[in-house]
Amino acid sequence: MAICSTGPPASLPMNSRSCLAKPSGVSLTKKRVVPPVLRPLHALPTGHRWDRVPGVTLIGDAAHLTGPNGEGANLAMQDGAELGEALAAHEDVEAALDAYEQAMFARGARSAAEGTELFEHIFGPDAPHGLAREFSRHEAA
Repeated sequence: MAICSTGPPASLPMNSRSCLAKPSGVSLTKKRVVPPVLRPLHALPTGHRWDRVPGVTLIGDAAHLTGPNGEGANLAMQDGAELGEALAAHEDVEAALDAYEQAMFARGARSAAEGTELFEHIFGPDAPHGLAREFSRHEAA
């Protein structure tokens, strides 16, 4: 669970806010109360792309740095599978990397947009009401 600090205003972009990385509670190893640790959440802008670098590409969180949305492992596994398929389908490694990146950029942008929307529901200025409305909208559907 992450909780944003009251320090930075909620109007700042999500990569500028500090959030609790772990809740306060009792340490299981030392049986003492430990304070919460504030850590920033970083994200690349939705739709971020880079220029091709020969022989190099990115997969997983390195390619899809977004706020936590539960999709990180899924994206990483899909990246690996699609990169393998591209390498198997092309004799030229650069053509394979280019084909992989084009598909990955589109897929990553969709996931990043969903993650940004979820982040705003959870940590935005209307929280927790926006999140409750989102849950209600899905229940009605």
